[in-house]
Amino acid sequence: MRRTAEEAARTRQALLRAALPVFAERGYAAATLAGIAERAGVTRGAAYHHFHDKAALYLATISELWAEAAAPVWAVLDGGGPVLERMRRFLIAFFTALERDATLREVFALSMRSAEGAPELVAGLRDKQAMMEGWKRGLTELLSGAPLRDGLPAEAAALAIMMSVNGTAATWLACPELFSPADQAEALADAVLYGLTDRTLADEELTDPGTRSGEPRGSGSPTSG
Repeated sequence: MRRTAEEAARTRQALLRAALPVFAERGYAAATLAGIAERAGVTRGAAYHHFHDKAALYLATISELWAEAAAPVWAVLDGGGPVLERMRRFLIAFFTALERDATLREVFALSMRSAEGAPELVAGLRDKQAMMEGWKRGLTELLSGAPLRDGLPAEAAALAIMMSVNGTAATWLACPELFSPADQAEALADAVLYGLTDRTLADEELTDPGTRSGEPRGSGSPTSG
């Protein structure tokens, strides 16, 4: 019987959903298209109808499920309000989803891997570079209207945010018992956007000879002048 477009779409989605945990748990090399088809509850022929090989399924899993999982997070940036407040809400949403949304977490983990020695993945993973370039352009455009520190270009601020997001995610994925991105989302967002120190106090500390020599301020002898 001829399948309807809706049935074909459901089969394709089932394959993507089944492929994600398989690739995340076993890696690209150990996963098989036949095994993913079985997990999805479809025939091997149906799998090959939608994806001509394992590489095509792997790359589609990353690109399509990432777009789906990340859409609600990115939508936060399109809301109203001051730019930095929108950026703060975006960071909180991302750090929370990283831990609590299994799809976003697993796709992000896959996207951070290299081609795993598989030449058939190299060309496809160039899409990741294009995605990162788009991310940089979008954040740069948004931050061009933000009250950034004097002398800080919007592009540098965008890159700093990207590195902070990727670094936080990579650290937690490698060592999940170290901290909870969801529980610390607000603090992490504030650290990314506003830094780690009070700027005035930091400047004072850098110009305080006692502090530069390793002597804390206010630690002089109680008998001194």
